Formats: sequence, C-alpha cells, structure tokens
Amino acid sequence: MIQRLFIDPEVNPEESERIATRLGLEGQKATKEELVEQAKSLSLEERFRWGKSTLFLTRQKGRFLKKCPGSTGVVCCNYFTINTISGCPFDCSYCILQNYIENNPFITAFVNREDMAEEIEAHLARYGFLRVGTGELADSLALDGILEETTFFLEMITKRGWHDRITIEFKTKSEEIGTLLKAHETYPEVDVVVGFSVNIPRFITTDEHKTASLEQRIKAMKTLQQAGISIAIHFDPIVMIEDFLPHYVTLATDLFSILDQRLIRWISLGGYRHTVSLAPTIERRFPSSVLLAGEMFPSDADHKFRYLHPLRRHFYREMVQTIERVFPGAPLYLCMEKSFLWEEIGLSQEKCNECFYFAPR
Repeated sequence: MIQRLFIDPEVNPEESERIATRLGLEGQKATKEELVEQAKSLSLEERFRWGKSTLFLTRQKGRFLKKCPGSTGVVCCNYFTINTISGCPFDCSYCILQNYIENNPFITAFVNREDMAEEIEAHLARYGFLRVGTGELADSLALDGILEETTFFLEMITKRGWHDRITIEFKTKSEEIGTLLKAHETYPEVDVVVGFSVNIPRFITTDEHKTASLEQRIKAMKTLQQAGISIAIHFDPIVMIEDFLPHYVTLATDLFSILDQRLIRWISLGGYRHTVSLAPTIERRFPSSVLLAGEMFPSDADHKFRYLHPLRRHFYREMVQTIERVFPGAPLYLCMEKSFLWEEIGLSQEKCNECFYFAPR
C-alpha cells in the first residue's frame, strides 16, 4: 500500500523510526515543497497513484482539534474533528481531497500528536464533554497498522483520565480493525465508536476503489461488536437514482437484521453532494461513474450541488421507515440537511441530541 516514505527535516528521528520500521522502508528527508515539485512532473493520474502510495511525516503547526465546519442553515450535530492524517490510500470517485492534489499530492501524517492534548484539555475545561472523530481528511483505520492512531488515542484518553468525558469515533471504509482490537483490550474503558460508511455493493465496486467490500465491512462490524465495541453506520453518500432505492432498502434491512442493535450508537443518512470544482474531476477520472447522472442544483446553504428537495425527501423517508421497521427507536440523524427536511420525514432533533450526549454505552 505504502511504497515510499519521506520525512520532513524538522521531524525528530524518534518520532519517525517506529513508523519506518513497521513499513520496512528507509525514510528519505524532504520538505513538503520539494515533494510537491516532484509530483508536478507526473501526469494527473500518475500523480494520484504516486500520492496514494507515498507517506510524508511532518509536524502539525496549526490546530488539531476543530469544529466540524457544517454549512449555513443546516442542522449541526456539534461534532468535532481531530486531523492527524491528511490523505488516503483509497480512491473514491467523490472524494473532495481530489481537489487539493496540487498542494497535497501525498498522504501526510503529523507525528507531534502529543501536542493536541492541551487543545483537548482546554475544550473539556470549557464544555465538559467532547464527541470527536478522526476521519474527516483520511480514513481512520486504513493505515492504523502502520501509524497506530487508535492505540495512541486510547492510551492518551486513559492516562489523562478522560474516558468518561470523551466519545471518539474512527470513521472508515476499511476492514483493518486488528490494531484497534488490541488497543481496546489494553484500554477497555475508553468510549470508542467505529463508524462504517456503507453503500450498495454495485456502487462500492464502481466508485469506492481499493476499499473493503460490503461483506468485509459487515464482518469487521460483527467482530467489533463481539469485542464489546460500539459501531455507527453512515449511509453516505446515498446516490439518489430511482433504480438504486430498492437496493438501499435491502441494504438497510439486511444490516440491522444482522448486527447487534444494542451496540449501534448512531446512524446517519447523507445524500450525495459535490462542489462545482469536483464535477470535472469525476468526469475525467471516473467517466463510468453514475454520480453526475442525476439532476442536481446548487444549495443556498453552501453552494454544493444537491438532488432536488422532493427526491431527497422521498429517499430519506423510505430509508427511515425501513430502518425503523427493523430497528425500532433507531438513533437516526440527517447529515448536512436543514431542519424542515428533518420535520418532513419525522426525525426528532431532540432525540438525536440525546443519542449523542446523554445515552451511556
């Protein structure tokens, strides 16, 4: 998966040696600017292939902990993100990171993770609780065997006595759960949720390249639940083409019949949306993708292109009704949608807030 390792000259050897050893690679010294210039000599598709197999270790000079940006006017679930990795070995057609390949044409891991502790401490002192995830700019588990992100977080939370004040979610399309399972055995008190993005098999095959299959993801979910680890399910992106709806209904029915509902912490539904600038990239790199086949219009909330409101309402309503038939009282929420749409399909924002903040494991 990772074929090249570059290390920022500002990184101390002790911060990079363990990663280099796990990879079995000799790290080469290089600055970000030098690597960006190196990537510019490649064709666009070569740049993607090179970047997704190249790991760059550096130090984060900005903030680690950030509020989920959301969009104006949409319902926000008060989610926070910690970004210790940027970039991903997977190659999903809809990934927004494709827009940043000019400036970040490789996977970046920040090795000064300990520096985030003061940011978390300040947040907890002010708010008392933190619901946070690590999968905004990278897949949380794809490189966990190399970077041991899950081990780091569970150890930090335990040693600082935060286990009753932090819920941490690792979002993934991977089946790489071995490192997390070992960390959970050592630090079982941490409130861990593994959030799996799921989709219908035909879409995973055509548009979520190099990710785990649906069957592999379900197997990983069941293994985690057997170990006492909670999961979350993210139906995102839901591709709202009418022929796909029966397949999403089947997917939802099967998932919640197979899984232990007691260890499902929340379920999100998010219709496909994209920026104006991403559309040409999808057309060029993934010409057979169905993502641009539907009729979409820019939203006044964030100017992203979305399916028309009646179509979103129809899909969400069918999905919600299906899930609630199989999983009564399911902890459901909509991602990046306005409150009137919640009301139209019968979802309660109050119940959603209880799910996030007040429901114990």
